[in-house]
Amino acid sequence: MVNITLEELGRPLIYAVDAASTAGLAVPLARHGNSVRAWVRSLQGVQKEGITLSTRTGREWRFACDEGVHLGGLNQAPNPLGYVGVGIAASFMTELRVLAAMRNIALIDPVVSVESFYYRDGSFPKGTMVSGALSPEVRLTCASGADAVDMRGLLMDAIAASPLNGLIRDEKISRFAIFHNGVEIDPGEVTSLAPPRLTDPGDPIAAIRPATGYETHQPLATATESEESMIARLLENPQPAPVLPGSQKLLHLRTTCRLRPDGTYECLREQFAQVSQSWTCIVDDRMDAADAIAPDAASYFAVGVAFCFMTQIGRFSHIAKLPLDGYRVVQDLHLTRGGASGGGGEAGTGDPVETHVFIDSDLTDDDAGRVVLVAEKTCFLHALCRDRAKVRILNSVVRT
Repeated sequence: MVNITLEELGRPLIYAVDAASTAGLAVPLARHGNSVRAWVRSLQGVQKEGITLSTRTGREWRFACDEGVHLGGLNQAPNPLGYVGVGIAASFMTELRVLAAMRNIALIDPVVSVESFYYRDGSFPKGTMVSGALSPEVRLTCASGADAVDMRGLLMDAIAASPLNGLIRDEKISRFAIFHNGVEIDPGEVTSLAPPRLTDPGDPIAAIRPATGYETHQPLATATESEESMIARLLENPQPAPVLPGSQKLLHLRTTCRLRPDGTYECLREQFAQVSQSWTCIVDDRMDAADAIAPDAASYFAVGVAFCFMTQIGRFSHIAKLPLDGYRVVQDLHLTRGGASGGGGEAGTGDPVETHVFIDSDLTDDDAGRVVLVAEKTCFLHALCRDRAKVRILNSVVRT
């Protein structure tokens, strides 16, 4: 862990970096055409920062992460669920636009909204808590000459074409390799990652410098509405959400993706339960990535999963009084290219998330492994990949 805050670092929340390889970070093999490696380290409290490297875009991005007050955060950066919501909505928008062009369907001012629902149940201190994901709900709003039936079919096929939908739709059990004080240990109850193994990169982020001109398109993440304002707004206008059984507690987020004139996206993430500050992020999912001004959809998704897992490691180790001197992850996400945007014409999908976990501590190997096990069980985003959560399509609003 690095005892410094995002405020003390004094940099934008998201920005381009160059030559991560000089710090020991390598791009993964493009197993299916679009692989993203995320390296994440923990900062002070629940804050984190990470680097993503993409085989499809060839670009490298640095992201900052924080949590809301209910998790002991300072609301100084988007939370992990927010990053994943942005990635999903942007991926759906990309496939939608490409597929619409193929079918000669005009989309004027398209807006894709994704409602995401997660739950948790059990006791964190006792290590019995589990997290889960429910089916996301997607709605398209736009002006078009097409009728509602054609638009529903278009949206359905666009979602199927998204590789991120493949992770949500199918059961993808994440795989892990765990290193404790530099030595690989038995993964225990989590699913083992097949060789080869990555070496511990240590703490390379401090050595990675921003890319030339990284300030040009800032900010790429902007706080939109405070947590206090969100609470007051929801008291006036509660948002409909599933009613969960027993002691399950709901998390409800909405991500609204809009097309900007330059072909990039503006994604607003709002969190209604457990309430958190709203954020707007810029996504550049254009196929010509050489001049990208912001991260692509897959990079947002990948770093969000890694951030969430890191949050759970830190929370459980603190609550269970299992102190860690340091912890970090290197996570690989292997996706197909989009069925429409990649030209393959097939449903998008991906492999289970692959994570190398590096822990430094005075704990026993068993306790270090227990921290990873509980973190996997309580990570909402590993649950999103693990659970079968088929996307539900809501009636689209078509303006003529």
